[in-house]
Amino acid sequence: MNELFAADPLVCTSASDLKLLFASFGPYAGRYLANYPSDWATQVQRGLDPVGEIEAARIQTLLRRAKENLTLVNRLNLPWKPDQAWLANASPLLEGSSSVFEGLIANGGTPPTVHELHDVDLPPTAEERVAGTANEYARISKILLLLSPEIAFIDPYLNPQKRACSAVLGALFDLVGRGKCQKITLWTRAADVLGAGNTNAVMADMKETLQRLAVTANFKSGREIEMNLVEDESRQTKMHGRYVLSVKGGVRLDQGFQQLPNGRQVDVGPIGKVIHNELLDIFFDGRHDMRVVERIAFKV
Repeated sequence: MNELFAADPLVCTSASDLKLLFASFGPYAGRYLANYPSDWATQVQRGLDPVGEIEAARIQTLLRRAKENLTLVNRLNLPWKPDQAWLANASPLLEGSSSVFEGLIANGGTPPTVHELHDVDLPPTAEERVAGTANEYARISKILLLLSPEIAFIDPYLNPQKRACSAVLGALFDLVGRGKCQKITLWTRAADVLGAGNTNAVMADMKETLQRLAVTANFKSGREIEMNLVEDESRQTKMHGRYVLSVKGGVRLDQGFQQLPNGRQVDVGPIGKVIHNELLDIFFDGRHDMRVVERIAFKV
């Protein structure tokens, strides 16, 4: 999950090649293509000249959509020497424990880390089993958390007052604080979070915890945090899955937002397009029949 690849801008010889390249990347695949070097798109267009007007328009559309959909993402401050070939620049970024790229797509490289475009055979999605730790949850969600304008955390058992949960939220909030997100909404089931205690006191404590997490993560002034506690019993819409969700894509967390003991592992994976659209209808557009029992809402 969240793997970053890079491709030689000259590896594509047509709009069809460019479409084939992009097909293996983006939030629905759970892996991304780096905009490397920073003028990668310009180099792609230059390498494909001369082409007809229709072909040129297709290329521009593919590049624009790739940026909008987070198929092609920026990775800042990567070294680049203009006097060297692309592969000579990119290859060192595959090496060592601090490697940037999971793999490269270029002509003349050495498998398995360098792929020819028409020999790329990546799995449809980058789902995996990871340790149930805060750092791993942050790693697999990093690009969505940094680049999405709005994020929802969905989990019927999401309780910021539990230490195992607040540790995960803290790691995710830290990424959000460094990124473009302007609003976080948390969705959880009231019956599983409020219990039989004093509701007002529990809600006040949860708000204080969320405020503390936002301050610790250096949220910029004006960013919004909302938490909806819902009742879904006897409702058509039910809270089952646990997700990091944005308008760009999402990540499925089988064990939700909790740090697991003793190195236990958890299944995680990208959300597919059909389910993503259904989740957007529910949690972003309000097309559900769940009743919001309690709500926390504030600006930092």
